[in-house]
Amino acid sequence: MKKKKAALLFSGGQDSTTALGWCLNKFDDIHLLSFDYGQRHNIELKSAKRIVKEIEKNFDLDTTKISKSLIIKIRNLANITKSSLTSNLKIDTSKKIPNTFVPGRNLLFYNLASSYAYTNNIENIVSGVCQTDFSGYPDCRDITIKTLNKAINLGMERKFLFLTPLMFLTKADTWKLSYTLGGDKFVNIIIKYTHTCYKGERKKLFSWGYGCNKCPACSIRKKGWDEYNLKKNDIQC
Repeated sequence: MKKKKAALLFSGGQDSTTALGWCLNKFDDIHLLSFDYGQRHNIELKSAKRIVKEIEKNFDLDTTKISKSLIIKIRNLANITKSSLTSNLKIDTSKKIPNTFVPGRNLLFYNLASSYAYTNNIENIVSGVCQTDFSGYPDCRDITIKTLNKAINLGMERKFLFLTPLMFLTKADTWKLSYTLGGDKFVNIIIKYTHTCYKGERKKLFSWGYGCNKCPACSIRKKGWDEYNLKKNDIQC
């Protein structure tokens, strides 16, 4: 029987790790693609490696299930864009699109992932982007991903499927999905090993994970965790 293959855009953050859990339930052969794009810290790339090890260890996963794990270097992106994620600019969320937005980043990720998928005969390209509880990035929206999917299929004469299982989930829903996929063990991996904080803080472990507890990414993650637990407690009561 032909193996079902997928390439996952894997940052080492909460959403892409949840998407990895989703992939493990859907596909036989998963290729993880992480990107070194000149971000101000590389903690998330270190997290990505650790997460895979923890999942394989805690779930007795066949090590052939995640058959490839690559870091694609595109550090020049930081030289041609201006963002607080690729420089020491102070984070500013006062405008509709915050300065944490890296113009073209996700579009470039998808293009490179498609090139990889083309070469490795992979039809499914998965990411953890969402447009519900997010920072307002236009390249995370459903219409953007669907339009890009059509354009890349035309440009490469392929029938790739861009899959975004978290697109319309709130952050609380994402926590719930994590539990549904792997129970407390998977949720604990996400809490302890994934990285979300824009400032790269890993000094203090909160109930929802490591972070500064102040930046927009931490705030969204914490809010989702609190809402998830509130709903869970209501059901148990």
